[in-house]
Amino acid sequence: MNHPAPQFFSAPVYSSSQEALVAAAALPLVIYGYPLIETLRTCRLQTAVSKATGYGRAPVNTLSASERQWTHEDRDVVTPANDLLYFCGWINLADGPVTLRVPPLPQRDRYYVVELLDAWTNNFENLGPRNVPAEGGTVTLVGPGQQAAGAHVVNCPTSLVWLLGRVLVQGPDDLAAAHAFERGFALDAQGKALPQCVRTWSDTGNEALDFFQNLFNALRELPPAERELGVLTLLRKAGLKIEDEVDISGLRAEIRAGLENAYRQAMQLIEAHTRSQGRKSWGYSLKLGLYGDDWLQRACTAMKGLGALRADEAIYAMADFDADASRCMARTRTSCASRPACCRLRRRLVGLAVRRGPILQRERDRPLCRGRPHARPAHGARRRAGHPDFASASRPGRELAAGAGGIVLPDPAPLPSGAGLYRWPVPHPRCTPRFLKSEVP
Repeated sequence: MNHPAPQFFSAPVYSSSQEALVAAAALPLVIYGYPLIETLRTCRLQTAVSKATGYGRAPVNTLSASERQWTHEDRDVVTPANDLLYFCGWINLADGPVTLRVPPLPQRDRYYVVELLDAWTNNFENLGPRNVPAEGGTVTLVGPGQQAAGAHVVNCPTSLVWLLGRVLVQGPDDLAAAHAFERGFALDAQGKALPQCVRTWSDTGNEALDFFQNLFNALRELPPAERELGVLTLLRKAGLKIEDEVDISGLRAEIRAGLENAYRQAMQLIEAHTRSQGRKSWGYSLKLGLYGDDWLQRACTAMKGLGALRADEAIYAMADFDADASRCMARTRTSCASRPACCRLRRRLVGLAVRRGPILQRERDRPLCRGRPHARPAHGARRRAGHPDFASASRPGRELAAGAGGIVLPDPAPLPSGAGLYRWPVPHPRCTPRFLKSEVP
């Protein structure tokens, strides 16, 4: 049953017609530009070191290979999975093409993916065993208007590229081998300079005005597509033009007030749309990673899961509410009889492997299968008001029991598969994802 969405906004109050005009004109610009600013903010954070670290930070055009699996305490990337090693790099193609060296794959069944994102968070290319030989090789990355020769050339939509690599770790004994493999990736680049808009980052403490100052600085260096220029048309009447050097602090008070009002409304709007407005207990999108003109979807993803892979590589299944339309809480382990639901913790996406390791495995008849990590709870131990006892002997296979700190993924259509196994169907018959991620708090 759907419930009406709560009231998120109060009616804005403007002190002048110009403030109202600027606010109305700037609100869609915030939705449009928010992913770009989040990209640049993350770039500034991760490149603010003098040499490569073991936790994902490195100077521009340099890779950093993590030495351990990330946890909820690693906040640079908002969607860490605890069975992966991440290696990161920020690539500036302004000085010319950059070459990525891919090492040989020592274990042919090891899963890895090198995600490439443009400055607007579009996942325009993924490199892995499907398109890189097991013997390794070189991949040449070229920016807009550039050309390069080579067997494997990738044309990048923007001069700034975020490289986010993932390597599967199949347990503690595999950590050293996985780390050795990820350390084999390297970049060969001519320059080491950050984009100008990152070097001149504005951080005065006024979040709204800093946003617009950084956005206008970035749009001169990373200009929007011609079809997107209309989002700036009304602001030109207020003297805000991307071809000029805009000093936000020097604008009239009415214009600054309009920008602040627009930023506040837009952030409320984006945040509200990261949650199910109908209090649905399960949801996922096959449009992540390549957004086209869906600026709101792109902004919501940047707020909730910056760096999300596109759907041919990963599916992110999320829930804010359980089957009773009650908000999932970190202290609650959620079960439901008719629809799957999972809890949410600190808005993080926790990865569960599909076709990449022993956590989840696909059987011949195509359901996903996982072994129970511990014994079934006693009869009645997991009863919830209004629901049957999912752990009872009369309803076998209804729930994936989790150990301490684990995830509960109930099954909407249980298929008993022998002692200690639970199975559930793939969300979409045409999807063959590399991994299924469940957002848990």
